[in-house]
Amino acid sequence: MILTDSIIGWIINTAHRLKGSVRRIFMAETVELLGSGGASIAEEKPGWNRGTIRKGQYELETQPIEDNFSARGRNKSEEHFPHLLDDIKKIAEPECQTDPSFNSCRLYTRLTAKEVRKRLLEIDYYDEKTLPCSKTINTKLNDLSYHPKKVQKTKPHKKIKETDAIFEQVHSVNGMADINPKEIRISIDAKARMNIGNFSRGGRNRVLTKAEDHDLDVKEKLTPFGFYLPEHDDFFLFFTAGYASSDFIVDRLEEIWPEIQEKYGVDILTHTLTMVWRTVAPELSL
Repeated sequence: MILTDSIIGWIINTAHRLKGSVRRIFMAETVELLGSGGASIAEEKPGWNRGTIRKGQYELETQPIEDNFSARGRNKSEEHFPHLLDDIKKIAEPECQTDPSFNSCRLYTRLTAKEVRKRLLEIDYYDEKTLPCSKTINTKLNDLSYHPKKVQKTKPHKKIKETDAIFEQVHSVNGMADINPKEIRISIDAKARMNIGNFSRGGRNRVLTKAEDHDLDVKEKLTPFGFYLPEHDDFFLFFTAGYASSDFIVDRLEEIWPEIQEKYGVDILTHTLTMVWRTVAPELSL
């Protein structure tokens, strides 16, 4: 069969209009029409791939093969390590802090991706060779809405050598409290005071909302305050027109304590009350 320029152009244009198995079968049929040496001619003239032609010939003899483009490429790390995301959450969650001004729902963590990977290696089923690199861990932290901040921005200005011993004692006592079903740990957190008024606070809304250009007409200032139960992932949120004083904290604790007793069946509040403030360490023993 003599291939003229017009025939070659028609073959190429027709193949470009087809997709998937239909295109491969057309290529295989064209090679059969060319006769002996058709595969070489098809590779030279239209510039077709030999492997694609062989696949089309196989489909012509059996049945079309459905393309699975989504299965191409490398699998995600969590497919190789099913518990990876849960383990990252367990490591990052205790070190997380929300935006003090509530301008966004982002969670910030003091831990770097390198530190998270170092703590993952302490778990039995991870090892240095197979665990994803720090860059991948950083990507997973961002996917989980944990946004690492540079260590230098959150590093304490002063640190004494007894600090590590203090925190070891705190974690030890907290662990003992978690084991006892009749005790419960409560974390306390107070955020920056908020101006209450017709303000946008930098937020976004699909609905057109009227807001003031500047925080001039401040109607009231409120301080967000809350109790968090780490073991049960439960929290209680309050607002106060003043500051979160010690009297306010005790009053709110007395207010929610009957509900906590009834809900979780505890008798006493553990003798370590975890105070979580924006300007101090995440946990302090009282």
